[in-house]
Amino acid sequence: MNSKELREVLLAKNKLQPPDWKVIKNTYNPKQIDEVNGEPVYEFNMIFNLDSNINPIEDNIFISLRPPNVHVPLHIHQYIELIYVYKGNCHVVLRNNEIHISEGGIIMIDKNTPHTVKETSEKDIIIEIKLKHDYLSSGFIGRFNNKSIISKFLIDSIIDSRRANNFLYFPFEEQSNIVGIMEQIMGEYFEKDAFTTEIIDAYFFIMFTELIRQTNRSTNVLTETLKKEDNIFDFLKYIEDHYKDCSLSKMAEKFKYHPNYISAVLKKATGKSFVDLLQIQRLNKAAAYLANSDSPIPEIAEEVGYSSLSFFYKKFNEIFLQTPKEYRENANKSL
Repeated sequence: MNSKELREVLLAKNKLQPPDWKVIKNTYNPKQIDEVNGEPVYEFNMIFNLDSNINPIEDNIFISLRPPNVHVPLHIHQYIELIYVYKGNCHVVLRNNEIHISEGGIIMIDKNTPHTVKETSEKDIIIEIKLKHDYLSSGFIGRFNNKSIISKFLIDSIIDSRRANNFLYFPFEEQSNIVGIMEQIMGEYFEKDAFTTEIIDAYFFIMFTELIRQTNRSTNVLTETLKKEDNIFDFLKYIEDHYKDCSLSKMAEKFKYHPNYISAVLKKATGKSFVDLLQIQRLNKAAAYLANSDSPIPEIAEEVGYSSLSFFYKKFNEIFLQTPKEYRENANKSL
């Protein structure tokens, strides 16, 4: 499905008769579980479509359009929800926030977070994506092949921010890469074919990678640590680029700071010491060599900065819970 065909599908769906809240309330009797500023908060365990079908949450991913010209009360889900503005704009109401989202923007709302979208018009096409599985889980993060200390720091920061605020807002513009990614996801979803599930899953991985990229560009998704310690990225980048012979004294000379200051900033921002970060970067590089080359293990150890082979084996096993030989064998099996 190309962009034009997708647009036609979404415009047609946006004209369908939406379900009436009063009918839903009387028929399914959703449970009121809370109250926010005098407004009731309901628990929705069903999905209400524009075609008036009401479905249980069965699939890992469910995509629908937010009904225009209809009131939806504050509610919670047992799944993560992404609200994406394909066309127009909308106002998302949360417990202590009201966020205006323009075309191209995305908000990710955590499980059990009271929220709703204010009434929209036919000119607004609002996409709601329910994720039954938590795509920010450790299992999902483990799929990242580029094991960089900067990437790890960004991922941890974005997860911490979501847990603290119960939502993440990405004010993408309509010209951003996310638009094309979302179109691919929706095109696959609304025109299912062989391997649709696998393709959608792959595009979600790409989308999340794009969201991580956005983390260091927008103050809306940065944690307090990121705001206060702007030079943390410079420090981490230096360790990544100079992992073979990096030292605190060399970093201090490079950045004109006392070594204790650099050490304190790294520890505060990442929860790890300079030595720990250096070991992680070296071992990640070693893992890449093991998986993608036939170089002897002693040569790899020396290449990434270890003069002691026994120390390299010890640290590698601490991080990867297997020997370098076992890691290489398992990597070759997955090819």
